[in-house]
Amino acid sequence: MPPVPDLSVAVGEKLKPLARKWFGAFGIDIVRLHRGGSAPIVGSFPPHAEYSIIGRPENYYIHDNYQHRNEAVYYRDTGNTDQWQLEIYKFAREVLDQKGLRHVCDIGCGSAYKLMKYFADCHTVGLDVAKTCKWLRKKYPNRIWEELDFNTVPVIQADMVIAADVIEHLVNPDELMSYITALRPQYVVFSTPDRNLLLAGTHNGPPCNPAHMREWSFAEFEAYVDDRFEVLEHFISNSRQCTQCVLCAPPRAE
Repeated sequence: MPPVPDLSVAVGEKLKPLARKWFGAFGIDIVRLHRGGSAPIVGSFPPHAEYSIIGRPENYYIHDNYQHRNEAVYYRDTGNTDQWQLEIYKFAREVLDQKGLRHVCDIGCGSAYKLMKYFADCHTVGLDVAKTCKWLRKKYPNRIWEELDFNTVPVIQADMVIAADVIEHLVNPDELMSYITALRPQYVVFSTPDRNLLLAGTHNGPPCNPAHMREWSFAEFEAYVDDRFEVLEHFISNSRQCTQCVLCAPPRAE
C-alpha cells in the first residue's frame, strides 16, 4: 500500500507564498532558518579593509581581479508586481513631489506595475525591450512605451529618470549613463544590489544571479555614478533585498 501523503505539508507549502506576501506588506520578512538555527554562510566576502576600495574607471570602478560575467541570461519582468524595488519607486515619488516635477521616464520598466501605481497621475514614458513594449501597449494603451535603444535617444521631456535594478544587467553600463545624460533630466534615481550585503557573497565575481553581468559594492557604485552625475543621496534602501539607492543630478556647470 503506497504511503498516504501528508496533506498538512501540502497545504502549508501553498500557504507560505500568501503568508510571505501578507506579512511583506507590513515590512515583515519570513525567513526560513536551517535546523541549526541559522542560515549557512557561503560565498566569498571581502576583508573589512576592502569595503571602501574602488577600482579603475575602465573597470566601472569595480576592484581589480573582479570577474565580470561574459554573457547574462535575459530576465523578463512582466510577471512581477512590487516584489522588488518597491521602496525605490516610493522614494522617487517623494522626490518628485518635493521638487514639483511631473514627467517621469522609467528605464527598464518591466511590467510597469510600480510606474503605474506611483506615477499614474504624471506624464510617463516607459522604456524596455521590444517584446515587453508590445505587451505594455496592449495593457496600457494610453501610455507611452518606447523600445530602449542606446543608439537612439527619444525626444521626450524627463524631469526624473528611474533606472531600478537595470545597470547590473548591462554588458556596457557606460551606454546607460550616456543615454540618461542625453535625456537631460533634473534628477536620476538608480538602484542596484550591494554586492557585499548578499548572503551568497561574490566579492570577486561573477554574480550568483545569472542575469547580472556584474555587481558593485557600495563604495564602487558611488564612485561610478559620481563620475557622471552629482550624487545627492546614497543609502541602503532595502537591507533584506540588499538594495542600494542613489539619487543624483547632472553635474553643476563649472
